[in-house]
Amino acid sequence: MFPECKISEEEVQTFWRRTNRSKVISALHCPKPSFSDFLSLISPAAAEFIPEMRERAATVKRMHFGKTVRIYSPLYVSNYCINDCVYCGFRRSNPFQRRSLTFDEIIRETDVIRDYGIESLLLVSGEDPKGAPVEFLEKVVRELKKKFAYISIEIYPMGESDYRKLFNAGVHGLTIYQETYNRDLYAKLHPSGPKRNYQRRLDAMNAGARAGFYNLGLGALLGLYDWRLETVSLAAHGLWLKKHFWKSRLQFSFPRITPIEGGFHVPCPVDETELEQMMLAFRIFFQEADLYISTRESAEFRYRAALNCASHISAASKVTPGGYACNKDDLGQFTVNDQNSVAGVKETLENAGLEVIFKDWDACFGASLAKGA
Repeated sequence: MFPECKISEEEVQTFWRRTNRSKVISALHCPKPSFSDFLSLISPAAAEFIPEMRERAATVKRMHFGKTVRIYSPLYVSNYCINDCVYCGFRRSNPFQRRSLTFDEIIRETDVIRDYGIESLLLVSGEDPKGAPVEFLEKVVRELKKKFAYISIEIYPMGESDYRKLFNAGVHGLTIYQETYNRDLYAKLHPSGPKRNYQRRLDAMNAGARAGFYNLGLGALLGLYDWRLETVSLAAHGLWLKKHFWKSRLQFSFPRITPIEGGFHVPCPVDETELEQMMLAFRIFFQEADLYISTRESAEFRYRAALNCASHISAASKVTPGGYACNKDDLGQFTVNDQNSVAGVKETLENAGLEVIFKDWDACFGASLAKGA
């Protein structure tokens, strides 16, 4: 469990055994749900209330986000990694040709993304500082801020001083997945590399918050452990960050393990119904938080999530360095299940009555905040 969580796994399991239909209905109708209500909404007893949860979550989403959904694209700048996570295609021991994009290649890649109309960019890399050095990323971000309104990062954990360099360059969002909050399992899944240090990974998010990032993105890699227990830890982590770094906005992602090169037996598979229950519960409880859904999921599921709970959705994602403009053959970090174009995603969402937003931040506003930080 998340170390600061006030309840144990055993206590949570006992709570769920005692949760009945009446408690779920009460949680659904509570204007400001408590943490106990959240636990009820992710309980086994709530599984039969998915239609009612959709309705409640959709109401909450309209209240705080209107009919909008924001589109973003990830850019993989490197697939070098010094960790050996057993579930990841980028793991160090996986024998394939690695690649880090040059500055010029990044510009060509982002020209393609920008031509889609997208102004929100997520920079992603394998966890190797040599593959994507801080100084290089700083230079890249300063250039990319000329054409993107918002830039966030999902890279290797850093210290506060390095995060501040990137923040001052124009990065305003930080995402770090803890992968699993079960400390014993975490050690087994990360046999070598800096990522093996569970607490260091947790602390990196705090360093980013102190450095000034406006958006803090969290997630657990679903399928490694019991999804309901991971959900409790993820929510507790979010509440802890909200208490200690209240100036930053919470963002949650819900990645499920997809097939990878070399294979990995998923110990605790999560089906679409369970994933949806989790996302709906987060929308109902974390009413103002951003919820992300990636192209790991099917188009049908993503569009339903956009209607009911998700505020951000990726489109036409390439999960290899150079995938947009430079090459198409490198090993990706995960399997893309929604292959639709940006135009296709936009059309489908608009036909469902949603307003598609390509900008996630005002460039001038972001620059003025960074200058005053």
